[in-house]
Amino acid sequence: MALRRLLVLAWITCPAWAAVFALPLLLPGRACAGEAPGALPPEKGHEESATAIRLFASVEEAWARSDAERLTSLIDTTAVRIALKPGAPLTSALTRVAAAFLLQDQLRLVHTRGFRMIRFECDKKRELCRAIAVWTGDWGGRQGNRAVRVTLTARPTTSRWLLTEIRAED
Repeated sequence: MALRRLLVLAWITCPAWAAVFALPLLLPGRACAGEAPGALPPEKGHEESATAIRLFASVEEAWARSDAERLTSLIDTTAVRIALKPGAPLTSALTRVAAAFLLQDQLRLVHTRGFRMIRFECDKKRELCRAIAVWTGDWGGRQGNRAVRVTLTARPTTSRWLLTEIRAED
């Protein structure tokens, strides 16, 4: 109501200025209507890292929830290698079922308290992006509460970015 009164008053006193301020509010379907303040499209040449960042954000969210199904959907099963147990050798998972088994097996054994990305790098020449995260949780038994460093590697496919390596390290 107050905005409408202000616009009417401005229209009466100075029609040109009122049109400048009111026009964006009155146009239907403006692209800026649903955007967050300050949200800008990625700069030219940074689109690929922006998409990789979205992938890593999805991984962070799924891992924090111990959602192995969601994590599996973010993996390139034609090339993925996984080692979630610190110090274990990398294991190839050639199918989604195999990848899901490897992820579920480890995630169900650990009571995850947090999973937070701490570093991100993108190498345009090699067409890959890496992220480093800290996985905190309770491993139970003698291992107890721990913080493990997880390195994630992603590469672009024809349609989107997917994880090609997941490695947990002490």
